Amino acid sequence: MRHVIKKGITLRFTISLLVITAILLTMLTSITSAVQVNRTSLIDNYLSKNEAYSKKLASNTSELLNTMQENIRAIADISGRDGSITPQMFDDLFQENTQYFNSILIADHNRVVRAISPHTTGVIVGDKLTSEQSMKAVTMKKTFVSEPYRATTGRLIILISAPITDKNGNYKGFVGGTIYLEEKNVLSTMLKEHFFGDGTYVYVVEENGDLIFHPEQRRVGQQVLQNEVVRKVVSGESGSQKVTNTLGRVFLAGYAHEPSSSWGIISQTPYEVIDKPLRHLVNRMLLFSLPFLILILVLAWWVASRIAKPLHTLAKFSDEATLKPVPAEDIPDIDSSYYEVRLLSQSVKIALQNMNQDLTHLRHEVNIDELTGLVNRRGFDSVMAGWLKSNVPFALILIDIDHFKQVNDTYGHVIGDEVLRYLARLMQLVASEEDVCFRYGGEEFGILIRHCGLVRAKDLADRLREQLAMTKSPTGQPITISAGISASPAHGHSAEQLVMRADEALYHSKENGRDRTTVSRGA
Repeated sequence: MRHVIKKGITLRFTISLLVITAILLTMLTSITSAVQVNRTSLIDNYLSKNEAYSKKLASNTSELLNTMQENIRAIADISGRDGSITPQMFDDLFQENTQYFNSILIADHNRVVRAISPHTTGVIVGDKLTSEQSMKAVTMKKTFVSEPYRATTGRLIILISAPITDKNGNYKGFVGGTIYLEEKNVLSTMLKEHFFGDGTYVYVVEENGDLIFHPEQRRVGQQVLQNEVVRKVVSGESGSQKVTNTLGRVFLAGYAHEPSSSWGIISQTPYEVIDKPLRHLVNRMLLFSLPFLILILVLAWWVASRIAKPLHTLAKFSDEATLKPVPAEDIPDIDSSYYEVRLLSQSVKIALQNMNQDLTHLRHEVNIDELTGLVNRRGFDSVMAGWLKSNVPFALILIDIDHFKQVNDTYGHVIGDEVLRYLARLMQLVASEEDVCFRYGGEEFGILIRHCGLVRAKDLADRLREQLAMTKSPTGQPITISAGISASPAHGHSAEQLVMRADEALYHSKENGRDRTTVSRGA
């Protein structure tokens, strides 16, 4: 009696399902891995960029405050030397300093105003200053930058003062320059130049945690000490971290302390800014993989059919053979399935290789600076860590473009970007194929030189510096660079030590006139 066998899942369906599942899981793993790597890279890049940027702004702010204090001291010297300054002379002095101060005044040792410009401040000659900061200026008898305070005019201001002494050294009063924090001032003019389309912005706090600059003018004067980054920066720390601000928004913040005024400069980018490139990455991977997925699915169905067909033929023949005898010559010739299995394996292998190549390419891209094509900070860290782990001797050159802010201010950021690319090309021409040229951040670059001592590293840095000085940059004029050099193991056995030594040497190059190379003196 013939038994009727209930039809279940076919071999062709099972094989096809396994192949489809494997392909989809591989795609999901590849996309998830790529997104995670890219997310980490984006966060690290934004944190690194904001930290470097805040430190740069802190340096610029320090230079600005030094200039303002020097100008106030110069006016104090003129007043002390000449004994008195005519109103016209004082107005002329103010006009020479309008880019720095909203107003300037002279007060005697009793804090009585003897001269003021402009004459629309609400304070007139003969008025007596009653603020705590004016009392401090008279008591301290030295140059200082005040904390923000409300003047009698109702303005929130910062006072920069310098003492006046006569030819015999007797104290006569002080000269004060003011910054109106709630109006257009030198600080807001400088910092408002530094905004980006990705939502990044800068704000400044003084040592008590009060905002003295913020792109939202209404927030100036607010207390924001509850912000973790603000607490760190006013305590003298510099660094970067993910932070939730006082309004509940999450940011990737870099912060730097300005020691001469005890101000803190914070540059921060909204955390959600990384979502757009991640979505773009996922969409691009899906669109790129879709044609291959369709092709592989069709191929899998065909291979499954090829594998199942001979088995189905044999099963059908066996079923029919139970009903009637079949001569030996009528037994169907069943082809071996080994070829079809190898074909399927090879197809899947090719698909996986393509996807792995895509993932490898994407991982490579996150280590390359998009603007210059050089290795980025993340790639630099990876290379240095590998060389240190392998005990490979090498030299590190850190490079900074001199007066790069002036390039951006004079020619614009488009030309500034061309200058960065121009420097990157010359670095690659001067360096050998074994060397690693990288962009450290902003206008700061560097070269890692494998199996190299300090003499060869200095020679390479000087050749690059001299080549730049003799060649016209995209601005139409040559640019100059300052460089600092350290070497492993002479100057340290960790990345932090080597970067610190090279950075200190770079700082010495800057301090000693720029356009020069300095080798670290040692650990």
